[in-house]
Formats: sequence, C-alpha cells, structure tokens
Amino acid sequence: MASVRMQILTAVKDKVDLVAETLGWPNVLVNPREPIGEDQFNAIVIAHGGEPDPSGLTGHVGMAEVEFSVALLVQEAGGRSAEELLDAGWVALSNALLDPADIQLGKLAIGIRRGGIEPPTIGRAMNGARIIGGQQIDFTVQYLEIEGDAETPGP
Repeated sequence: MASVRMQILTAVKDKVDLVAETLGWPNVLVNPREPIGEDQFNAIVIAHGGEPDPSGLTGHVGMAEVEFSVALLVQEAGGRSAEELLDAGWVALSNALLDPADIQLGKLAIGIRRGGIEPPTIGRAMNGARIIGGQQIDFTVQYLEIEGDAETPGP
C-alpha cells in the first residue's frame, strides 16, 4: 500500500481531475518531467512538495504535513481573457480542495489549508500572437501519522 502522504496526493489529484473535467480543460499534469507546451493549455499542473518536520509525537502518533502546489496554465480563447480563465480555475480548485464536506480527503487528513497565491503571469506567447497566462497556488495538508506505520492514517 502507498504511504499516507501518497494517498493524500492521490486524493488531491482525483479532485483536480474533476475540476479539469468540469472546466473542460484537457490536461492535468503531475510533476511534469518535460517542458509544458502551449498545445497542452489549458492545463492544471500539480507539483508535490516537501514536508516540514513532524511535531507533537504522543502515543506513537505525530502531526505531519504534506505540501503541494497547483499551477494553472491558460490560453485566451472564446472571448475569455487569461484573467477570467485563471479566476475560473481558482474558483473551481478552491471549491473542490477546500470543500468543508470533504476537507479531510476521505478521512486521510485533518484538513487542507491554502497557502500563497502567486501573482498571475500573463503575456504574449513566444511563438505567435496568442495570449497565455499562468498562476501558482500553494496548499498544505495536515495529517496524523503513526510511528512505524507509514501506510495507515492516524486516528
């Protein structure tokens, strides 16, 4: 079985897949290993982050966190500006990831917190007249880990 950390990141990806489907965006990329081309826009990119030092080990249960970032990559089309597309992506992500009804990701986590939102980067594509944009949003998921058992969510 996968670690609790990877179970959490998989649950996040499942939610982001639904966001992309709802928005009609063709791509969700996780930790891409190749440059992302404009032909892949509109896309949501998930980058797994690190984990701060765990804290509060009591009774063999500790508080842990996993960080990840989500980037929105858009191309103006259909009369919608990059700003509108980025905002639509942010609203859909926020509604999905910060949903109070499932803030615990199916009981894997204590909850998700939104971190910083980077300023949008919007401009003309290098090859052509298209206007593209991007924006990154950071998130942290708190969870309980059981000492000596990386696969089982804490109580």
